[in-house]
Amino acid sequence: MTVAVFCASSEMIDDIFFQDAVKLGKEVGKRRWEVVYGGTRMGLMHCMATSAQKAGSRIIGIIPECIKQHGVAAEGLDELIVTVDMQERKQMMRERADAFVALPGGWGTLEEIAEVITLRQLGCNVKPIVFVNTNGFYNDFFMFLENIRKQGFISKVYDALYYVAETVEEALEYIDNYTPGKWESKY
Repeated sequence: MTVAVFCASSEMIDDIFFQDAVKLGKEVGKRRWEVVYGGTRMGLMHCMATSAQKAGSRIIGIIPECIKQHGVAAEGLDELIVTVDMQERKQMMRERADAFVALPGGWGTLEEIAEVITLRQLGCNVKPIVFVNTNGFYNDFFMFLENIRKQGFISKVYDALYYVAETVEEALEYIDNYTPGKWESKY
């Protein structure tokens, strides 16, 4: 199993988010799952990847050249792939992953997980997609989704495209027991 983890590269966030990143890394490592992530030595990304590697995971970082040029590429990974741009990075992560997990993050995390959900909605994948809602981080985001659902922009049928876990353990249990569901096609 290879899990793609999308999460913050920020160092300026509350410790509770780092605790869950470490916990996710340890639990993934215990399962000996491979991890593919954004390839930096910053924030939740680095904590999760380091913890997973110490616990037994093989770690693949995929970083675009424009980010690598800032000197933030991780060292000591099992594999570091430098891509031309973000589009190539995201494609490689999607192709390698058997599951997707979003820890808290900013624009990049939201963009990456939204793209995976959109591709699933379009029938391009049936892989598990999980948000880890540490300390209610994504609550307002899901309220926004509920609002646009009420206005007719998203069908309730697409709620099955992803799972919201309140804990790391719940997220991994979902992936462990995942079977693709059926929903109406967008088309």
